[in-house]
Order: sequence, then structure tokens, then C-alpha cells
Amino acid sequence: MGICGLHRMECLLLVLSIILLLSGAGIFILGIVLLIGVGKWLKIKDLETILNNDKDLLKHGAPLLLVAGLIILIVVFIGCYGICKECQWFLTTYFVVLFIAFCLQVTASFLASKALRVDKDNHGTMLSGFEMIYGNEKNANSLTKAWRLAEVTLECCGYNDGDDYNYARNVSIYYYSGDKKDDGFPDFPVSCCIGASDPDYVAEKPAKCRESWDNDMTSVEDTVFYHGMGCEQKLYDLRDDCINWISGGAIGVACLEILCMIFVICVCRNIEN
Repeated sequence: MGICGLHRMECLLLVLSIILLLSGAGIFILGIVLLIGVGKWLKIKDLETILNNDKDLLKHGAPLLLVAGLIILIVVFIGCYGICKECQWFLTTYFVVLFIAFCLQVTASFLASKALRVDKDNHGTMLSGFEMIYGNEKNANSLTKAWRLAEVTLECCGYNDGDDYNYARNVSIYYYSGDKKDDGFPDFPVSCCIGASDPDYVAEKPAKCRESWDNDMTSVEDTVFYHGMGCEQKLYDLRDDCINWISGGAIGVACLEILCMIFVICVCRNIEN
């Protein structure tokens, strides 16, 4: 290939590298969002806790995406320098580090897909987790905290609906252990109250919320004071969204990395010739 052909290939690799840089920034930001939780997105760790399976596969995907995105952001500059200077050493480094990022993304996608299969095979684990915290408001372990956060963030209440907290109706359904701090009727959690996510949510408002719930015979629909709709479907939808974003983001950027690695090989061979 002549000098003109080599330059065209270098320009194409530069364009691909810039696109890869933007894509790397995207999966880096996605990893941060999944790890810290933004808006209606729960922290991936809390979501995994609520799903209540033993594998914890989903929460490993977000850190892998974050690390892969950070690697891409750094190594693209090395690659661009190598392209401009026609330096094989920098281009070889570019190829190797891209391959490492590629492996991390494929692993993240695999873990996310496997997490979906495991969770569908153990569909009842989220309900069993809710049963464990039922009537256990004072014993605020990580599972209880995760459920309360989900109710506030997703604006929902209970597993099926707000009536889940009706002891008289559910005494034969939900499991009670000797370690429970609340005997009998569980407190209707403040997290089910509308406005509970507001830092200025004052003390008298939860009282009105609970009073309204006490006087409601159904407790399955949203009202002025509290959320009656259950969290089950919203949590499963959030799980599916997390898996789709992890898998889609990882595989999409991985395909772009394959193109870049192919062009790096071609450029290196032509520089040598």
C-alpha cells in the first residue's frame, strides 16, 4: 500500500478512535450511574440486595463497565499519538490495552445476562426477602434499608401493594421469626408516604399519611398521602433496564474496539513495510 493509502487508513483509525473515546465516556458514566444511583435508578448494590439471590452477578457488571470506560478514555490518547507519529510501540500498546478493555466488557455483558437467567430461575427470592423484613422496621438491616430506599425512589409501597402492611390480612402469609423487633402489626413505613424523598418532609406529615392508610380499606391505589401501588413490577423493570444497558453498552463498544484493533494491525503492518 502506498503513502496515500496508509494516510487514509490512519485517518479512518483516528475517526474510529474519536468515536471510541465518546463511547468510552458513555459506559464510564453508565458505570457511575449504576454504582451511585441517579434519579429513579437505585444503586446496583441495593437492587441486587432486594432481588435477594446468592450470586450477586449483576452488581459486578457496573464496576467492570466503569473500569473499561476509564481504560478507553486513557488509551485512546495513546493510540491517537501513535497514529499521528506512526509509532508502532504506541500502536501496539493501544492494541493490547483495547483488548483488555474488550475482555472486561464481554465479561460484564456475560455476568449481566447470567444474572437475568439466575433471577428468573429463582423468581420467588425477592418476595422471600420482603417477607424477611415484614414487621421488622426497627431492625434496619441492609435488606430493610434497600426496600425502604426502593419505596421512596420508585414511589411504590410493599411487594404487591400497600395492603401488604395490613397485619390482620397477611398474618398467615408473611414469615415471622423470633428475632423480629416488632410484634404483631408492622408500622406502615414512612417510605410509602408521598413526599418522603423530600429532605423537608416534616414529622406531622407521616402521621397524616399513616392515619389515611389506617382509614383506607383497600390500600392498593395511590392517594394524596401515600403510594398504594406495589414495587414488584417496578423493581423487575429496573432490573431488566440495568441488564439491557450493561449488555448493550458493553457489546456495542466492544464491536467498535474490534474495528479499531483490526485497523491498528493494518496500520502497524504498513508502517513496517
